[in-house]
This record gives sequence, structure tokens and C-alpha cells, in this order.
Amino acid sequence: MNPTEKDGRKYSIVDFKYELLTGAGFEVDRRGVASVTQMGANTQVLWTATLTNRYKKTGEDLRAISESFRVYSDGIQFERITYDEYGKV
Repeated sequence: MNPTEKDGRKYSIVDFKYELLTGAGFEVDRRGVASVTQMGANTQVLWTATLTNRYKKTGEDLRAISESFRVYSDGIQFERITYDEYGKV
């Protein structure tokens, strides 16, 4: 686990691995990277994963994706634009 801070919020970048039991009954080894942060009582996570034998090729991309994860407490603000038959109101 690697603690970091981005835009004033604390994140942890976590490396993990696990075995996935497929519907066909065999196990697949997987590795991944996740970004974890706390917002109030809720934990927010973005996790990425791939097959262990592909991790060497894709691991840096998974890390970049996880490190780009941001959570905003006030949400994303959108401007509402209203139109009538003559155009923008």
C-alpha cells in the first residue's frame, strides 16, 4: 500500500493479487492495482486487474489508471441550459 495525497484528499494505491474460480471450474491467477479513499462513512475504490501473466505488459497502465482516480465531495457541477423555440433562454 502506498499512501498519497491528490487535490487535498488522501488516497492509498494498493497492489493486490487473487485467484478467480471460473464457471468452468478452473482457477485463474490475477493481479491488480487499486486506488482507495474515504469520503465520510463511505470507502470509495477504483480497482483494475488483469491476468497475472499479462501484468508485466499492462501493470504500468493499470497503475496510471488507478492513480488518476479522484473523488469530489461536492460532486460534478453541471450548468443547466434551457431552450425554447427561439433559442437559449
